[in-house]
Amino acid sequence: MSKRTLLITGASSGMGWSLVDHLKKTFTIHAVARRTDKIIGYFKDSVFAHHCDLGNESDVSNLAQKIELEIRPTHAILNAGIMTQSKIADLSRATLVRTLQVNALANLSLLQACLNVMNEKEFGRIAVVTSGAVFNCAPGYGAYSASKALLNALVVTAAKEHAARDIKINLVSPGPVRSEMAPQATLDPSVAHSTFDYALNVPADGPTGRFFWLGHEVPLVPDFGGTDWLNAKPGTTLTPLNQHKS
Repeated sequence: MSKRTLLITGASSGMGWSLVDHLKKTFTIHAVARRTDKIIGYFKDSVFAHHCDLGNESDVSNLAQKIELEIRPTHAILNAGIMTQSKIADLSRATLVRTLQVNALANLSLLQACLNVMNEKEFGRIAVVTSGAVFNCAPGYGAYSASKALLNALVVTAAKEHAARDIKINLVSPGPVRSEMAPQATLDPSVAHSTFDYALNVPADGPTGRFFWLGHEVPLVPDFGGTDWLNAKPGTTLTPLNQHKS
């Protein structure tokens, strides 16, 4: 590609901020955040700053339109998200709905806008930030885990729908990196840079619809041993209930 244009959401802190700093010399970057003053104050005119609160549907709609008409990215990192803490017994509908809106539904709208542009260009690379929370379902974080599970399902489906084109859509989990959302985390965001570099530079015959984490690929589903779901035929690795050990 003669000109590489990268959209990054959640760019005012944490992983997004670190990625903007890491990639600003190799891409024309459009950095999205609620606090654009932080982006402008630090990066000056080396990047383009765009305001968007992913919890605000009007903001998301406006950004989606701007993606299609003005930004027209060749690459995207959909990074923005929130993490709320509440036990399932205490989880309010409002908290769950907002978490799903920010982490999954808003990202779906932005993913759709990016794909509309990339289908026209017949090229695209998208990294969508996810989490191991979909696997470990940590107590107290059910809303967050559920939102990332929904996001994963949408991203993998989109990847399969675009598998015949030179458009690669993959999930990336940065790991336990420090951010405003996780200030006590042990790792600097830079540890994930190489994983994002890989996702943004996947070759035309490379993987899509996969889950990358700290330089590794994580299987999204277990080995079902040839299970035929549509015809209700269990595979060889499934354990009959009457053989379960307590």
